[in-house]
Amino acid sequence: MIPPDEALRLVCQHAVALAPRDVALEEACGLQLAQPVAADRHYPPFARAMMDGYAVRLGDAGRTVPVVGQVAAGDRFAGAMEPGGCVEIMTGAPCPPGTEAVVPKEHVRRSGSQVSLPGQLRAGQHIAEAGSECPAGRVVLQPGQTITPMAVAVMASFGIVSVRVVPRPSVAIITTGGELVPAASEPGEGQIRDSNGPMLAALARDVALERPSCLHVEDQLEAILDALERSADHNLVLLTGGVSVGTYDLVPAALERYGAEVVFHKVRQKPGKPLLFARKQNQLVFGLPGNPLSCHFCFHRYVAPAAQRMSGKPAPAQALPGTLTAPVEPKAGRTYFVTARAEPGEEGQWLVHPLPTTSSADIFASWPANCYAQVPPGKEPIPAGHVLPFTWIGSAPWPY
Repeated sequence: MIPPDEALRLVCQHAVALAPRDVALEEACGLQLAQPVAADRHYPPFARAMMDGYAVRLGDAGRTVPVVGQVAAGDRFAGAMEPGGCVEIMTGAPCPPGTEAVVPKEHVRRSGSQVSLPGQLRAGQHIAEAGSECPAGRVVLQPGQTITPMAVAVMASFGIVSVRVVPRPSVAIITTGGELVPAASEPGEGQIRDSNGPMLAALARDVALERPSCLHVEDQLEAILDALERSADHNLVLLTGGVSVGTYDLVPAALERYGAEVVFHKVRQKPGKPLLFARKQNQLVFGLPGNPLSCHFCFHRYVAPAAQRMSGKPAPAQALPGTLTAPVEPKAGRTYFVTARAEPGEEGQWLVHPLPTTSSADIFASWPANCYAQVPPGKEPIPAGHVLPFTWIGSAPWPY
């Protein structure tokens, strides 16, 4: 067995960013940009009115002048601004050449076709000059930045319809075990409903992975091998069950037949001691324990960071310090990761409330958790008030 920190280091070492590819702009949100994005022209491309009002010359301040035309957004005024007149203009419309200011409608008095202007006008008021927001050629987005909805708007403004990104890894989920039946089925004698498959699919969505491919196989070597070969085109393969030392724990043997190199098998941790990590060329394979809580924890600590790095994103967030609100019992020789709820305390501190569980299969007491608290190996109980590191689960912090 290896320590959990060494296991995480090895996972991250082998998880490399996928090769960039072009995707449609509407599919790019949440992905990592793999190209610089520069403005194709000035923005705005013309002097733009920022208010509904009147385009005027400064020399007409305090005068009553005729309205000589109108320009709406998307139109252009035929001609130029001449002294002694004004042009009614709408927000977003290009200012006629010679415009020196835009006066909001509420700041003038209009009578028929005549407008009385304020006594004071400021040069450039309520006008966005061409290129004032973004000049042509400016690099606005850099490789490695996450594409947000606003970044999508920027690229659409630049006329970009496809963009080069680091794609999300594709995922195959393989559940093993003859005791498992689908959630919609009535379990027979000795059977249970499959919870790991739906949970892993939900976890994959929570970390913004592609929709997973899901398979279920019996505890038979050839069946597991066939499922691995059917998943050969996926970047990540997640198997659940069959990774311990029982008679029907056949995943290690299947991986050997599949041609995968086992990087490590078993970690000094609870839950999730039987975790197996292997690779075949650029494909990463995780043998997750069958107990639901162990399966959940191993995805949280190892699979999610691997997927993040394969997506070109930064290393996992560092643990935060949290103050225990109840004592916890450590495990001799193993790091214990306790499901807990973290809430804000006084002076910016986090309070960590451990959730009691009966075993690594107990998801019923653990489902409200929003974090895992890390308890070092030991024999003596750790009292309330002690500070331990904790990590958020998935997209937490959730509402408290």
